[in-house]
Amino acid sequence: MSQPLPNELDLENLIHLENMFQELGHEDGLRDGRKSGVVEGRILGCEKGFEMSNEVGYYTGCATLWTKLVEAHPESFSSRATKQIQSLQSVIDQFPDANEDQTDTFALLDKMRAKFRVVTSVLKVEQKFAITQPVGMSY
Repeated sequence: MSQPLPNELDLENLIHLENMFQELGHEDGLRDGRKSGVVEGRILGCEKGFEMSNEVGYYTGCATLWTKLVEAHPESFSSRATKQIQSLQSVIDQFPDANEDQTDTFALLDKMRAKFRVVTSVLKVEQKFAITQPVGMSY
């Protein structure tokens, strides 16, 4: 037969049970959050690293082209323009090829952007880096 229900409920046991489930849920949430945080952090790091290297590559290409033009036609460029192009190239050369903790890559990128604007102003060219989406294939 079944036992009769007690007249009084033991609230201490219910409160303890609720606290126990809350603590277990909290621990599970922290563990799963750490896992997904690492994965999401790596994905975001790869995306931002690609965007940054894309921009640095653009500035490198422009500086290389301008340097070749100065070498081929030195009479067409002022000494100030030549100096600014060399200054841009030196900032580009300082940019690290690998992830380094000691280097402030964001400060270097800001400096590179500023130098690029100065060079385009001195050369009187309208050149801007614009993030463009790759053209998808259409069938």
